[in-house]
Amino acid sequence: MSKKQTKISESKKITPANTKVVTKPLLERFPWIEYVLVGLTITILFFLRRNFLGIPMERDEGSYVMYGKWLVDGAKPYVDFYEMKPPGIFLVYGLMVKLFGYDALSLQKGFCYVYALILLFFYLFFRNLFGKKMAMVLLPVGGLLFLNPQIYGFTIQAEFFVLVFVLAGLYLFTLAKLKNNLWILLFSGMMLGFSVLIKQAGIFYCFFGALWILIDWLKNKNLRKFIFETMAFAAGGLIPVLLIFLWIQMQGLTKDMLFWIVEFPGKYYLVDISFDDGINMLTTTFKNIRGEQPLFWMLAFAGLIAGFFIKISWDKKIVYYSFIILSFLPIVPGYRFYGHYWILFVPGIALSICLTYQLLEQLVGKSKALKNILGVLFLIIPISHFANSTSYYLKPDFDKILHAGYGSNPFPEAKVIGDFLKKNMKPGDQIYVAGSEPEIYLYTNTLGVTRHNVVYIINLKYPFTKTMRAEAIKDVETKKPRYIVDVVIPISLWFSKESEMELFEWTQKYVQENYNLVFIADQYSPGNATNYVEGPAVLTYKPQGQNFITVWERK
Repeated sequence: MSKKQTKISESKKITPANTKVVTKPLLERFPWIEYVLVGLTITILFFLRRNFLGIPMERDEGSYVMYGKWLVDGAKPYVDFYEMKPPGIFLVYGLMVKLFGYDALSLQKGFCYVYALILLFFYLFFRNLFGKKMAMVLLPVGGLLFLNPQIYGFTIQAEFFVLVFVLAGLYLFTLAKLKNNLWILLFSGMMLGFSVLIKQAGIFYCFFGALWILIDWLKNKNLRKFIFETMAFAAGGLIPVLLIFLWIQMQGLTKDMLFWIVEFPGKYYLVDISFDDGINMLTTTFKNIRGEQPLFWMLAFAGLIAGFFIKISWDKKIVYYSFIILSFLPIVPGYRFYGHYWILFVPGIALSICLTYQLLEQLVGKSKALKNILGVLFLIIPISHFANSTSYYLKPDFDKILHAGYGSNPFPEAKVIGDFLKKNMKPGDQIYVAGSEPEIYLYTNTLGVTRHNVVYIINLKYPFTKTMRAEAIKDVETKKPRYIVDVVIPISLWFSKESEMELFEWTQKYVQENYNLVFIADQYSPGNATNYVEGPAVLTYKPQGQNFITVWERK
């Protein structure tokens, strides 16, 4: 062997002392681990959600489901029934009725799959935004945030259906940015556009997508890309809106729809609460929500500060903070700050928690061991919360939960009354609920005898409500329902100084003249305890307070 060959041979045997073997992260070496862990997490959360099957529904759920049933049966929205929400809300609840039936328990079972779908899109969105590990750590936190009792996570509220399309749209949006694909961006716009057709609050997430495209252009100065992305995203958002409006126009319902989704909320609903009253409602609601999951909220507040110190580009910081702000805005319109509005804020809370995690990961440096410990600690947080709230998640006391969340609203009582009526009703029997408790129609598998099924609206002193009250009275007198449920609870009737007593006074007189008393639900301790009386005992029983419901059967 020559000297030259010997040197070459020896050089092959030499390994530099500072050479390190680079090991790929565990999730990249074994991709199946991600699918197993994500699938297992969603499955566990799915079964936790199923523990709330059978919980009495509240009035929003009852009304939306009934409107969905009416739509399936061929009734015209905004004429045969009405609601100050866009027509998409009738479509999604109509689809639920079509798939699972007009039955409370069946619909709640079906909604568990909707919840699982929300979790899947939640994971996929944050996976594209922050990576697999962060998304997997965040998934159980998000799942439990969605179940917070003070945002009514046990309900089938419309905000959850908005979230299905919002999170699907956000996932597709981030995927489109990663792949630079305009077709995916178009479909993202379609998902986000349809979310607005369920509840108007979805528009804020559409603004987020548009803002991200603008920020991307300001950073990269690529005008051509900016124009095409804007066109694709905007076209996607307009497609479902135009299709739905065309459907409404073909039925001649445009004028009626615009009254209920534009004129009514703009002139009456969104302007009747002062800013000071709104701040008081915000403070109270936030205190209740935070009190259920304080550690999650501590991490979220920390994230608002942490984001400033994370070593990321300015455009990402703007994207992250704008997302948090825009996800908060859906709870603001009308200054009501109702608990279920906060469902749409959960993705923003989750993103803020991500910022806290990112800063801590930055502080521990390149140490894999410390990063793994950090990941474990963040997984312990939801486990710790669950351990402290096992009675709520595993053995929920429905009446206690409802009274804690809704006070004296008679939702537990409505379920008992619905069961009583269903047991005694015959095929073809009709009922009239003289109160804002349309969930009773769902329990009895009936539809209202009048289109005015949420009476707090027509009790208010608006220019058009006198005609509505007269129409409701005429419908009841004409159809003569076998049962009338007379709700004498101010919060259900929404009595105030601006309320008209005409319909209430007519109901008291009408039942006395034409019906026999057969059942009483007496909230002798509103928000805590109720007496239920039936049979001959109702004739001598006197309600102990001013909050009670009576059921009357036609003579």
